[in-house]
Amino acid sequence: MIEFKKKDINRYLNYLIIAYAFSFPISKAAVNVIEVLLLLLWVYQGNWKDKFELLKSNKFIIFLLMFILWNIVSIVWAADTIFALKYIGKYHHFLMILVIYTSLEKKYISYVFSAFIGSMLISELMSYGIYFNLFTYGRATHEFPTPFMHHITYSVVLVFTSTILLTNFLKETRLKYKIFDIVFFTTIVINLFINGGRTGQVIFIVLMFVVSFMYIKHKLKAILIASSIVITTFFLAYSFSSNFPSRVHQFEKGISKIIHDNDYTGQGGMRAALWIVGTEVFMDNPINGVGIGNVMKDANYYASQHSFKTKDMNFFADYHNVFINIAAQLGLIGLVLLLLIFYALIKLKFKTKQYKVLNTTFVISFMLFSCTHNTIHLMFPMVFFALFSGVFNAVSRIEMQT
Repeated sequence: MIEFKKKDINRYLNYLIIAYAFSFPISKAAVNVIEVLLLLLWVYQGNWKDKFELLKSNKFIIFLLMFILWNIVSIVWAADTIFALKYIGKYHHFLMILVIYTSLEKKYISYVFSAFIGSMLISELMSYGIYFNLFTYGRATHEFPTPFMHHITYSVVLVFTSTILLTNFLKETRLKYKIFDIVFFTTIVINLFINGGRTGQVIFIVLMFVVSFMYIKHKLKAILIASSIVITTFFLAYSFSSNFPSRVHQFEKGISKIIHDNDYTGQGGMRAALWIVGTEVFMDNPINGVGIGNVMKDANYYASQHSFKTKDMNFFADYHNVFINIAAQLGLIGLVLLLLIFYALIKLKFKTKQYKVLNTTFVISFMLFSCTHNTIHLMFPMVFFALFSGVFNAVSRIEMQT
């Protein structure tokens, strides 16, 4: 038998974190198995005094735990206790943040990013194969060639991957790696615009300006470079992608129906209707919210108070905006705690410029993503958040200790 010594566990934990980064874009099953293994090893490792000292000194961790605690407290005014417990139970993915933050070592950081990029390359190749009708996979279609996750989530993950590649290109000095980074960046951007995820396309615009402003001292030059990238990309996408102009026209039609017919049933319209209704639910229950499981209970009633046309609100599970959903569900206290989590994350300190830029682009992309999706209650967005918020907290800890 091989002796399994506790002193070796952190090495195994780091191997599993690398495997976690690789599994996230392509396999739910692998993610679930690795999460269990990570948690079991972390608990078996012990060393609780040092872990507790690390955790209690981290504002992000404190705000995250306070947010989860407030969710637990809200069970008191939830309509269905069992449903509320199951709902809160999905936050188990966030336990990975604690594991990654306390366990990740400096020498493994680059491997985590490399594993993630390698997995995204596999996902992208699959996406291209589906788009060009070379094969089929699951429910992916020509219009939404996203083999492993929802097209909106995939578009956001693609954009964040593009910022990793772009910052790698700007940092790298070896020609072969610069060529790989710029070629992969180009194929990522093309993949973004042949898919139907408009959220990722909007975030792409924002992040190109963010990266340019953070890397280029001359701000006018930064604006010109970012504008050139964005305009060129959108022009080529509109000219050569069949999906992109189709989705743009659908959105334009949806906006036109809102303006001219007060009809919110089109593309983008129901999201707007949901945001209006969700905001009113919050305004009527500002402190505690209506409780978990109750947010859509009276949605049709609130919608009926307006003259606009909508679909049946009960068809939707939430308000398609995590900030509105949390405000309606947990009140101002829940919303403030959620905002403090993002604030603590973006305020992390780094010595390496690339990590500072990537952390900033991650927070911005996830917050914008959260404006169109219930990101903290769906598996892939939750794992995306757990993985990279854990990594960036760990990187900040490592860099501030050296």
